[in-house]
Amino acid sequence: MEYLKISWLHHFEDEPVFLYSEIDALRFENRKIEIYHDGSFGIANSNFHFGGTALSDVVMPDIEDISEDKQFIPELISQAEFELIWNQYYYFLS
Repeated sequence: MEYLKISWLHHFEDEPVFLYSEIDALRFENRKIEIYHDGSFGIANSNFHFGGTALSDVVMPDIEDISEDKQFIPELISQAEFELIWNQYYYFLS
């Protein structure tokens, strides 16, 4: 698995500013969290989705390709960091 945090530099109120993805060996998303300017969020995995967030149905580009677009700042994060964020938002739904 690969864990990715993407900061999206923009001024669109209806688009997330942080995207967290768990990416499998084939580069498909398993889990995703999107966080918006106002603190609202969306979350998704293969069993559910919330807040308009859904898993991508296309292969995720690698970090070098994502960073070519200067509005995106991607970084690899640890599984522990991803799990912390995931549990924080997933718990909110419970």
